[in-house]
Amino acid sequence: MKKAFAIAALLLVATPLCAQAKTKVFVSMARVDPFLTLIRDSLQAEAAKNPDLDMTIAVANDDVDTQLSQVKTAVADHADVLVVLSVDDDAAKQLAAVSAASKTPLVYLNVLPPIDRFTAPTSIVASNDLVAGRLQMRLLADRIGNKGNVVILRGADSHPAARDRTAGVKEILAQRPNIQVVGDVSCNWKREDAEKQVTQWLQSGVHIDAIAANNDEMALGAIAALQKAGYPAGKVAVGGVDGTAAGLAAIKSGYLSMSLLQNAREQAAEAMADVQKLAHKQYAQLYDWVPYEIIIPSNLASFEGQ
Repeated sequence: MKKAFAIAALLLVATPLCAQAKTKVFVSMARVDPFLTLIRDSLQAEAAKNPDLDMTIAVANDDVDTQLSQVKTAVADHADVLVVLSVDDDAAKQLAAVSAASKTPLVYLNVLPPIDRFTAPTSIVASNDLVAGRLQMRLLADRIGNKGNVVILRGADSHPAARDRTAGVKEILAQRPNIQVVGDVSCNWKREDAEKQVTQWLQSGVHIDAIAANNDEMALGAIAALQKAGYPAGKVAVGGVDGTAAGLAAIKSGYLSMSLLQNAREQAAEAMADVQKLAHKQYAQLYDWVPYEIIIPSNLASFEGQ
């Protein structure tokens, strides 16, 4: 009788301890830039709402091997769910293989993987970059009266968002025969690279009516080049993507014609909701699309302070 009582008492002690076990979430980010900082901060804010989550965030510094090593280490440490903002397509494929081999659920966040089928529980949370490119170029084309010269500033060519946004821009340009592409260069998402490139075009005598940049950072670099060359606000139509705080300030100044809000907070919230579902072996749909929102001077106030 004493033995049975002792076992029962042990079970009573053990049960609360088991109930307190936290869900271990490991996040590997390709890099940190102004937009991805918003995602990182939003993920941390979402995790803080749930005391049952134990989240670790690591940065791969745009290195595939580093990202792969980070995720393998997390799997070895018994992470319950992986969240990745993959470095590139190759990284996305390798991470899917790690997830499949370990049967660890995986959430791709912000960056679409070039994969159609998954053998481990997987969810993808992103915004449709092809749509972003189409929206951007339609607005810029209207701004210049559907005629003139445009240059395209692409993100890293290994990144699916850069490819899709550029493809969307070119789809619209194919419908606007009076707009000519006079420059089309990758500036790797970077403000300084875009400033150097636009400065070079201007110094070479290239006439530019519109600049379609794959993100706000490159748009801001283009604006810096225009300002240094003496261009007044609005002389060249400039479009960005992401809706960062710096981008909103540039719209307010008149130098940035438009941007598209890629809602970092909503992406993070959807990702963490999928993490919870996957951790508890519940159904999470494969694609969770977070729509882009157009930001122009007339509706700027509704986006400021978000």
